[in-house]
Amino acid sequence: MSFIIHFLVRDFFKKRGFVDSPDGIKKKHKNDIPLSGGLSFAVSFTIFSIFSFAVFYFKLDSLFSPSLLEVVLVPDNYPYVSLTWLIILSMLLLAICLIDDLINLPVWVRLFAQISCTTLMIQLGDMSIVNLGPIFGGEDIILHEYLAFLFTVFCVVGITNAYNWIDGIDGLFSLQVSIAIIGISILIGDFNFASIAFIAALLPYSIMNLGFLGNKFKVFIGDHGAMTIGFLLACNFVLATQSSFIEVRPVDALWCVGLVLLNAIQVMWLRFKSNVSVFNSDRKHIHHLYLDLGFSNRETLLIVSLISIAISSFGITLMYFNVPEWISLVLFLLLLPLWSLLSYLMNKTKNL
Repeated sequence: MSFIIHFLVRDFFKKRGFVDSPDGIKKKHKNDIPLSGGLSFAVSFTIFSIFSFAVFYFKLDSLFSPSLLEVVLVPDNYPYVSLTWLIILSMLLLAICLIDDLINLPVWVRLFAQISCTTLMIQLGDMSIVNLGPIFGGEDIILHEYLAFLFTVFCVVGITNAYNWIDGIDGLFSLQVSIAIIGISILIGDFNFASIAFIAALLPYSIMNLGFLGNKFKVFIGDHGAMTIGFLLACNFVLATQSSFIEVRPVDALWCVGLVLLNAIQVMWLRFKSNVSVFNSDRKHIHHLYLDLGFSNRETLLIVSLISIAISSFGITLMYFNVPEWISLVLFLLLLPLWSLLSYLMNKTKNL
């Protein structure tokens, strides 16, 4: 079903000229590529989720053999209401960002949409980062209601944009999303139906984006798709780390999106030093550094993905051995200067 939707939406976008055209500077692909990946994912994910919610919530397992409820275990206190609001608000964000992709709205409109959807999710979906865990040692750090609200908005909007910024070469975005999904599944201890829905909806895009079906069927995720998926992931991490029935340490979630966050922080710092807007488009991202050093797209994809896997695996190892949360946080923060040093050395090499 997802493949059919991806092909239909791609054809619709291509016929109406909703494409990403090369500019020879940042966009160095050869042909006009339809920006249909995001909408295709959203339609597929929504249909799959509605079907799954109906089966699990209304106990329609008698219609299937073997029972889906036996294959995919869903606890009785599963947060159906929160996830329903998450899907609704994700589709609202997607619609606004899709309009931005097509007619280039001002940056503040996109940012306002992200903040508004996050605020509504906090109020309607009962999502808030209240407990940070014992990140300073000793007792858990509990945030005041208003501080928790501001911190939640900051984290969700930050991760949403961070995933949009990592989308630069074929396959990189979908691999980073896959790493995050695998990471959160390991933290939860279960590859649940929400993860299955994500993979099922994203897989056709990944195959088409990597060119496995030929350049004729290549598609891009678009800003609307990258931001919507980033928003979905960010909210799921918040719900998982603050859940009453899932024991996930908040600091462990950082490692699952480690490379994405490090790339975003480095880009913002470089743009700040250059006195330009943090939302300015440039070639400061990690994948651009490797491309400018002469590595091919596939080589860059492999190198960056291996770095991302190494970061996430290290964090999950810390969780597995129950390393104190404050130590895990310190080690993650130490990645920032190491990341800056790596970027500096690569820039120096590029300029030689």
